[in-house]
Amino acid sequence: MAMIIDGKALAAKIRQEISGEVNTLAEKEGRRPGLAVIQVGADPASSVYVRNKKKACEEAGIVSFGYDLPEESSQAQLLELIDALNKDERVDGILCQLPLPKHMDEFTVLNAIIPEKDVDGFHPVNVGLLSTGHKSLVSCTPAGVLEMLKAYNIEIKGRRCVIIGRSNIVGKPVAQLMLREHATVTIAHSRTVDLPAICREADILIAAVGR
Repeated sequence: MAMIIDGKALAAKIRQEISGEVNTLAEKEGRRPGLAVIQVGADPASSVYVRNKKKACEEAGIVSFGYDLPEESSQAQLLELIDALNKDERVDGILCQLPLPKHMDEFTVLNAIIPEKDVDGFHPVNVGLLSTGHKSLVSCTPAGVLEMLKAYNIEIKGRRCVIIGRSNIVGKPVAQLMLREHATVTIAHSRTVDLPAICREADILIAAVGR
């Protein structure tokens, strides 16, 4: 019998659990965790993502700090803002919405966020910790994939897992997470020969190509 994995229902349940933890933390420390979300420009898809993140924060009881910069802002201005947020004790996590305008260097910007506040898991330190099997902050989508599999008691250990896509945001980190759970992992991509045959061999198939 087919099983439908309901990601939205699971996310709502997790947010409810987090809300309780946040309330307990607020009673102990007198403050709530804070998430800073930076958006440069007004890309429609990015705006939707940012709105959803802010809404999720509200539901979980987390304080959300929004920073909307004009697309013509300089990289120096963005780095100055990140530096200020790194030092701001109210801010526990920083998200810089991608993509950035073409005149900004993505690696430089993401590298400016200190690893402890890099909740997207993009900083080289967190990427390195993940790849070496150590505890780290992990990209949201890969972490969500693993959470769904575990929530529905889907066996990962020893299974053949095929991941379609090799991006730094989803494909590579989800491969590292599956390896950490003792799956046998194959990463397929746009240059893979006979993709259908490889997909048919999978016990777990993860599409990470945006469609």
